[in-house]
Amino acid sequence: MVYAINDWAFSNDTEFPHQDWDLFLTDLSTAPLLLSLSMNPKVAKAKRKVFLACLYLFVGDAVGIVKDKNYLEEVRLFVEQASSNRNYYIQQWVSRSFQLIQNPELFDYKKWCDGIDIFSFWDDYVFLCSRYVTVVF
Repeated sequence: MVYAINDWAFSNDTEFPHQDWDLFLTDLSTAPLLLSLSMNPKVAKAKRKVFLACLYLFVGDAVGIVKDKNYLEEVRLFVEQASSNRNYYIQQWVSRSFQLIQNPELFDYKKWCDGIDIFSFWDDYVFLCSRYVTVVF
């Protein structure tokens, strides 16, 4: 699976290998790779957004869909490990993830699990460089 994710990340293909591919590749075993690819400047910006959306799906699925306490704890530990990352978008994801994990009643499917469209539901999500924010994208 890791090979297929890397293969697509660094290819010129713009379409997912198959429908709902993001759902199939998003789990605890691939989370570190998704995190890495979401920040890798060698990966096209549009694909980095896909991998970032997968990280949101990863947490949203654990909180709002799966609802398994052991799995959620593993997800929380992963988010905690990612909290040292200085990337602006990862920091937003970490902050929102902790808030959701602590307040599962805030789960909104569209904001966490609706694919790349999730970014249109976050008012403060702007994928443009600003003079106040250093963006790795």
